[in-house]
Amino acid sequence: METLGGRVRDNRAYIGVVIVGLAMAAYHLTSTQILLQAAKPHINTHLGFCLLLVFLGDFAAKKGSRRRFFPLVLALLALACTGYVQLLWPVLENRAYFNTPVDLAVGVILILLVLDATRRDFGIILPLLTLLVVLYPFVGKSFPEPFRCQAMDLDQTISNLGIGLDNGIYGIVLPTSANYIFLFVVFGALLQAMGGTRFFMLLAKLVAGRMQGGPGMMAVLSSSLVGSITGSAAANVAITGSFTIPLMKRVGYRPEHAAAIEAAASNGGQIMPPIMGIVAFGMAGITGIPYLTIISMALIPALLYFWAAGLYVYFRAGQLNISGIEEEKVSIKELLLAVPSFVTPFVVIIVLLVKGYSVMYVAFWAIAGSVIVAHMKKDRPSFGQVLQGFVAGARAGAGIGASAACVGLIMATVTMSGLGVKLSSGIQAWSGGVLFLGLIIIAAICVIMGCGGPSLTAYFIVSMFATPALMKMGVGFEQSHFFTMFFAVFAFLTPPVALVALIAAKLADASYIRSAIEATKAAVGGFIIPFMFIYCPVLLLQPQEPVEAVIGILGSIVCLFALEVGFVGYYLTRCSYGERILGGVAGLCLFAYFLTQNYALFIGGICLCIFLTVLQVRKKGMVRSEAVSGE
Repeated sequence: METLGGRVRDNRAYIGVVIVGLAMAAYHLTSTQILLQAAKPHINTHLGFCLLLVFLGDFAAKKGSRRRFFPLVLALLALACTGYVQLLWPVLENRAYFNTPVDLAVGVILILLVLDATRRDFGIILPLLTLLVVLYPFVGKSFPEPFRCQAMDLDQTISNLGIGLDNGIYGIVLPTSANYIFLFVVFGALLQAMGGTRFFMLLAKLVAGRMQGGPGMMAVLSSSLVGSITGSAAANVAITGSFTIPLMKRVGYRPEHAAAIEAAASNGGQIMPPIMGIVAFGMAGITGIPYLTIISMALIPALLYFWAAGLYVYFRAGQLNISGIEEEKVSIKELLLAVPSFVTPFVVIIVLLVKGYSVMYVAFWAIAGSVIVAHMKKDRPSFGQVLQGFVAGARAGAGIGASAACVGLIMATVTMSGLGVKLSSGIQAWSGGVLFLGLIIIAAICVIMGCGGPSLTAYFIVSMFATPALMKMGVGFEQSHFFTMFFAVFAFLTPPVALVALIAAKLADASYIRSAIEATKAAVGGFIIPFMFIYCPVLLLQPQEPVEAVIGILGSIVCLFALEVGFVGYYLTRCSYGERILGGVAGLCLFAYFLTQNYALFIGGICLCIFLTVLQVRKKGMVRSEAVSGE
């Protein structure tokens, strides 16, 4: 018996998972170099692999013939239904909305398979939400305004959602999974399996290990880099947290603080260039914004976020009197030997993107480069490790593909029923046309959606109606999508769900709620920065007046600093309640500057920070004098 993703599996049953996973990876790698088939059957092939791999994975993980029988039946049904579409796709396109009873039966089964596959990988919330949205038009057509919406008859609904090749399951989201996301998920899993993340650990230990906060700073640095590759905050916590959390606890961090630091840092990896996890690929897929433009725009917000997270660590370490760690020195030779495993694929990615190659073509050569370089090292990975990387990546990508198809059902229903227009108009009406109120409403919706599922699906769903609303209120297209994406990502940290904090709390043996609250404090930048770049577009490298741009960048840096002082209660030395309030007020003044563009608020915030610094310098001097006299 072996394990996959923490679950027990039977070796004989797992052979099927390995074969399908390798076949899926091989198909997608080959399709980047050779046009194997047209777009529609290509997307259907991707869906077939996704469903088959999810159900076979569940079959291999379960014990007992009865419990294993159902996922095996579902796997066979998935093979039959996607095979039906594969053979008849030109005919199905021609008879859209005039489908035969067999077509409709296949459509219903596909919808149910997608819902169940998503449930098995991501829990019940997203499939349940999908069902509510899909069924709403049938009752909503009888509701009074503003709750009324249009509804097609049952046959047309099934055709539109299940068997139609332009909407629903096969709509805009599933192609994004097939053409943008899948191979980069494989790339991240492969790099992890071959030990490519070791470079980040060594670098973090060398750079941050001896700073105030030691392991906490290591967690921030390593998690920001590893999270960019894995694309999964949960995977990031598992990789880096198993190393950094015990170290943090050993040097004096409380369990909830150690869990919070790791959770906040790991979650931030999703916005860290040059990879930015999978959300960036999702944005590129549905918006048409070039991926290179997305990672360029994300650079300043990502640096600001990790500036705030680093400040939390530094101040908390000072409060707990934690210095660096006295560990064995990092071998520079070992670090240099690990460099090619990290540098080569990233150089390949950036160079090919700059030259204008497609994302999937770039992914192919990033994977090929990482495998070649890994086998040129003395401690080259085994064949089994490479195999495990491909299979684990395919399995993770299959779950994402199933959830993408599920989101496609929501998007098609919202579009065809008119709900999208109503929600977009509703945001404007509820906010009274006031931009800040509209942003608050959208942020709240993103947090609610992001609590219940992957950040990628939350972004897909909310951006559908939030972006048009923001654009009507004068916000740019790119800014609107970035705002939605940020809140979808950081909803993963917010109580009461806070999945990333839950995993970190388990590793730290800490209180889940306390860890989630502390993680929100450490990640305050993720909830503040999106408002900043709406009012200060230079933070997304958008054009702005030079003076306003400089003030905006300076204001964002100082604002995050002041808020962290207020949250933690430490600066140069421990803060009194009055000093914490002073820091909080300074941060709020600077934040209010972004909303109002009132220079008096900016000057007031800066002056309060200077006054707070003077108070802290004097207090620290008095503490030192008392310590000297005591000796």
